[in-house]
Amino acid sequence: MPRENQKRGRRAEKKAQKEDSKRKHDAAFEAPSAKRIKPSSDDADADGTADQTYDDPYTENADYIPLEPEDQQEYAGNDESGDMPFYGLLDADESEYFSRANEMLEANQFADAEEKNLFVESVYQEANGKELKIACSQGCSRLMEKLISMSDIPQIRRIFSKFIGHFLHLVQHRFASHCCETLFINAAPAVMAKTPKSQNKQSSEDDGDAEPEQSLAEMFMTVIEELEGNWGYLLTERFASHTIRVLLLVLAGEPVDVVSSDSIVASRKKERLGLTDADKEEKASKQKRSVPESFAPALKKIMTDMVSGLDNTYLRALASHPIGNPVLQVMLFLELSHFGKSSAKDSKSILRRLVPDESFEEGTESATFIRGLLYDPVGSRLVETMVRYMPGKVFKNLYKNNIRGRIGSLSRNTTAGYVVLRTLERLGKDDLQNAMELIIPEVPGLIERGRLIVPRVLIERCVIRNVDTKPFAKALKEAYDQDPSIRLRQMLRLDGTTDGPQQDAEDEVMEGADDGEKRDGGKKASSGFSAERLHGSLLAQTILTVSGPLSELVYSSLLAQSSDFIIQLAKEPTSSRVLQQALTLPTSTGQFRRQFTIRFQGHIVELALDSSGSHVVDALWSATKDIFFVKERLAQELAQSEMTLRDSFLGRAVWRNWSMDLYKRRRGEWKDRAKGIERQPEDSEGAARPKSKIELARERFAAKQAEAAPASQ
Repeated sequence: MPRENQKRGRRAEKKAQKEDSKRKHDAAFEAPSAKRIKPSSDDADADGTADQTYDDPYTENADYIPLEPEDQQEYAGNDESGDMPFYGLLDADESEYFSRANEMLEANQFADAEEKNLFVESVYQEANGKELKIACSQGCSRLMEKLISMSDIPQIRRIFSKFIGHFLHLVQHRFASHCCETLFINAAPAVMAKTPKSQNKQSSEDDGDAEPEQSLAEMFMTVIEELEGNWGYLLTERFASHTIRVLLLVLAGEPVDVVSSDSIVASRKKERLGLTDADKEEKASKQKRSVPESFAPALKKIMTDMVSGLDNTYLRALASHPIGNPVLQVMLFLELSHFGKSSAKDSKSILRRLVPDESFEEGTESATFIRGLLYDPVGSRLVETMVRYMPGKVFKNLYKNNIRGRIGSLSRNTTAGYVVLRTLERLGKDDLQNAMELIIPEVPGLIERGRLIVPRVLIERCVIRNVDTKPFAKALKEAYDQDPSIRLRQMLRLDGTTDGPQQDAEDEVMEGADDGEKRDGGKKASSGFSAERLHGSLLAQTILTVSGPLSELVYSSLLAQSSDFIIQLAKEPTSSRVLQQALTLPTSTGQFRRQFTIRFQGHIVELALDSSGSHVVDALWSATKDIFFVKERLAQELAQSEMTLRDSFLGRAVWRNWSMDLYKRRRGEWKDRAKGIERQPEDSEGAARPKSKIELARERFAAKQAEAAPASQ
């Protein structure tokens, strides 16, 4: 009897399961719907109850209750995009124009400042009425930031007036929030300026775009009114928190720093856009500004509103919140520095709410809170702010009961070590001496793990406080190899045997399975190498500033190296700084320089053509001030390779810094300059300086011209 034709295997089973599920789906689709369907008018007339059933959303056992318009709006406010207004999109032509304008501003290849200002004004005219679209555009918001940073005060006032009425939404927008931040920073220096009325009338007659009547100070107050009642929410909002920090600092007149890596205003991932005038930006970021009198009460009210609705438990939870912590740092800094440290005595102040017990004794609420933050990557930054700005009496209690006995173990930790740095900056001479004795046993471990920032800052503070560094020099000597030639390699992290981030990066390379992972790991490894070498170089440079046994560790190691290794160090960006400091610092003795500078003979041209080595060659000019025979030999090498040096940008700079044109033409004057002797036009007895041959020839030529003039007449 023949067998049935049956399919075997997993494919047949899967096909059968699909058919079963399809049948179940069709059966469910044909079943009556569970949702209530709006009845027709005939049905409504028949029983008279259909209208009541549909119109009443709260009917018992109703399967679906529709949201009223008010409820829908309230629900949209909880959604990320539902409550954000849409200002429209730029069309293709507009996007292309603004993209090209962005490229031109990025290149910054204008003939002069006037041409750049005309171009900026033309872009503003094209963007008139489209400011909100540009600010909310992913690609063109960068253009808006550049425009604001290059604008003058009238242009800033115009763009500020366009944003008024929309700040509550703009500060929460992913792209527009950065435009608001740039606007506040560039408007801050002019908050005290008053707008002349004649300028308003003239601008309205010329281009039809009237200047706003409000001053910048009044505009900032308008921004505060728009954000009123939302401070508690904006405190932890992802995009608004950056702008709120800038606004607080502007209202306080404090410098707004968005450039440095440790800035609490902007994260490290922020794009540095619009910083075309670096000197202006750096100068503005470090100067404290005067602000209108209305800013101080407004700032105090904002800070009060931010934390008034939070209990102490939630306020302390913000200390470890990645978004709320930076804003809390700014408020704590302003409370202790702007309003005076006496404000910390108020029971409602931020500091007292965070640490109510000023004694910081063991078991108190304040001690438990601080110890919980010391090892937290986010919370430790708030402790740094406390240590730096809290009143002296409170700091002494904090140091005595929570840090002093554990400063050695805290310095070993990568997170708590930064709190140790801020603590060392505030310690007096006696406490610093005690802290150094407690940190000395940890020096070998710090050196081995590559955590060199604590020893470096400790040396700097000891120099400032006049603390004897001989014990620390002894500890460093024992931590490194006794051989001077090997010691320098270990200091500069050139031995390749260090642990820590470098070793972790190497492990990542080894664990990578494919080529892509290995390439990524290689980048991390190279960054780990460069970071370790940078910290090693900074430590060596700091050691060189201290005379005595401490600097002798580096000087003796430099003399123990071969000439080839010294040239190799001179070409390395980080280690070349150590050579420059060793040649120019006051701790560098004449005996050391006499032995060390001769190592560069025969390599001076090679170094002059190198980006890092050229700086070492410039340092040799001042280092050989009292060693003229060495300077003359080095200058002779440069003169023999004149054409090679003139063909290089770096070589021309070295040629100019060494006054080689003077060396070739007037050797006597070059010798005086090389020895640091300034020639006087007249000697001490009042005798005239002997004239050169060229000067005598000029006088004879002038006399002949004077004699020929009457004859021609």
